[in-house]
Amino acid sequence: MRKELRRWAEILRERALAQGLSFPPVLFEEVGPEEMAMLAAYGGFPRRYPHWRFGSEYLRYRETYRYGLGRIYELVANTHPVHAYLLKGNTLLAHKLVMAHVYAHADFFQNNLAFKPIPKDMEAEMAHHAAFVERAMERYGARSVEEFLDLALSLENLIDPHALYIQRRAEENAEERPPDRLRVRPYLDPYVNPPPEPPREAQEGANPLPLPPRPTRDILGFLARHAPLAPWQKGILEIIREESLYYVPQAATKILNEGWATYWHTRLLLPLLSPEEALEFAELQAGLLAPHGFNPYRLGYLLLREVEERWDKGRFGPEYEALPLGERLAYERPTGLGLKQLFQVRTVHTDLSFLDTFLTPEFALRQRLLSPEDLPRFAEAKKALLFRLTNGGYPIVELVDANHGNRGELLLEHAYEGVELDLKKTQAVLENLHRLWGRPVHLKTVVGGKETLLSAGS
Repeated sequence: MRKELRRWAEILRERALAQGLSFPPVLFEEVGPEEMAMLAAYGGFPRRYPHWRFGSEYLRYRETYRYGLGRIYELVANTHPVHAYLLKGNTLLAHKLVMAHVYAHADFFQNNLAFKPIPKDMEAEMAHHAAFVERAMERYGARSVEEFLDLALSLENLIDPHALYIQRRAEENAEERPPDRLRVRPYLDPYVNPPPEPPREAQEGANPLPLPPRPTRDILGFLARHAPLAPWQKGILEIIREESLYYVPQAATKILNEGWATYWHTRLLLPLLSPEEALEFAELQAGLLAPHGFNPYRLGYLLLREVEERWDKGRFGPEYEALPLGERLAYERPTGLGLKQLFQVRTVHTDLSFLDTFLTPEFALRQRLLSPEDLPRFAEAKKALLFRLTNGGYPIVELVDANHGNRGELLLEHAYEGVELDLKKTQAVLENLHRLWGRPVHLKTVVGGKETLLSAGS
């Protein structure tokens, strides 16, 4: 970075640490629009495996900037040290705002519990993945590998988002992974450890143990272990699964994470603004918090400000909760606990629990998200928002039997919550699962209010 930017990076780092934020070293780098578009297409990393979708994303970001339809001010990756990129051509104030914003993201990555099991060396891991896929292309042909990538990526959401947080008993782990298997990177496992045989039909001697031993949402991981595929194909499934799991907490905390970063860049930067910078800051802030569509920056920031004010003024606890809505709006019992509560919120919440706990009718009225006449519909609207955020907006599907009908067929179940599946997309996914498994695949769901069995390959 330029000398002036390095000076401000150090000033803001010291201010952030002095006010209670904690984070690993942050490495800033200035990049041009072309490089920023490439990094954005790669999900914030300088190298990913070769695939056409990254090229498509790159063109989208590049053309959006070229025609003045938007710009990416910063990118930050959850790594150790944290890597962050600034866009060349931005004003000094914009860079200062972004650096303060990034320090808060780095604090969130380090301290929010959802990120605790996420590996911090993903930049190197992504490079390993890229090298694995490139070698597979050299050996088996670029077209064959890219076609398999297309197939695997169509199933990338068929993971258990809680997989990294589950700790099973030793005997349960042994049941799923025999103790004689060597520990290696997941995508190398098919080469180092011989894959188990898939279930066979009854006349060939069926597996007497249920497979999987319990219903699982980790369908991609199951296929990587048990589908009749070549080792390089299983390796690619593990790569897709590992990278999908890496991005799970980022998707699960988008509102809270961006709200936290916006809150802190405001708090860190406002006292340092010169009169000349105040108007530019107001313009940048207004653009960031514009009330257009669903803006996670705006919702997260305003709700954190609401939490801070409530806990500063004592608007919590049984006494407060027992008051009628009208009296709550005027209630005040100063405690000064606002900032302490914000740090607790940053540590323990995801978007779902954050909104479920703090998105209240009082907040909606204060921010004019609804009128007093609309209050009866608040609970329904909140429920719809929480449903939209559950499981990243994807339907919840479990694999319940890999030997359905004792014929080695897959049986899946959809957790129906009143919203039916998109049948066209669902059928396409089932067809791709059939192509991977090599035998028929079935899905129990609800269509038209009736329990239905959808199938592919039958």
